[in-house]
Amino acid sequence: MAEDAKEEKGKSSGGLLPIINLALLVLVLAVGGFIAWKLMSMEQPTADADKKPVTQTEETALPEAEEENAGPPIMIDIDNITVNLADTDESRFLRTKIKLEVRSEEAKTKVTENMVKINDLIITMLASKTFAEIRTPQGKYALKEDMVYRLNRIVGGKPIKNLYFTDFVSQ
Repeated sequence: MAEDAKEEKGKSSGGLLPIINLALLVLVLAVGGFIAWKLMSMEQPTADADKKPVTQTEETALPEAEEENAGPPIMIDIDNITVNLADTDESRFLRTKIKLEVRSEEAKTKVTENMVKINDLIITMLASKTFAEIRTPQGKYALKEDMVYRLNRIVGGKPIKNLYFTDFVSQ
């Protein structure tokens, strides 16, 4: 009798669980197919024939590229800057020298008038960075781009064309 019970138990292959799994698989495939079908059948917006083409006016025209100086680039040196980095696990510092390339002599005077604000911004930005953020070339490039953007905002307009690190030592 015990052998008969074992044989019946062995013949049973799981009962309801494979049926539930199959039903869930079919349901997931049906929902995925429906979503894919909806995304594929969405109509792309087309240009209407009744709309007038946009004519270029002085207000809608893109500004022309600024003329480059034919002469040598105008550079402004910024003193050595040494800051503690924002790392919390270790005490690290950064020493750097920066050169700013400006667009014209007027831009040079504008930048030199705001040199105190520029130094403050550079020190604040560098001190807020961690070693991991500035150790890679991509990190340095992102820092340069951010600095040029913010420095131009402080000075007003776009007098600063580029920023160059002539010395960049972190420890």
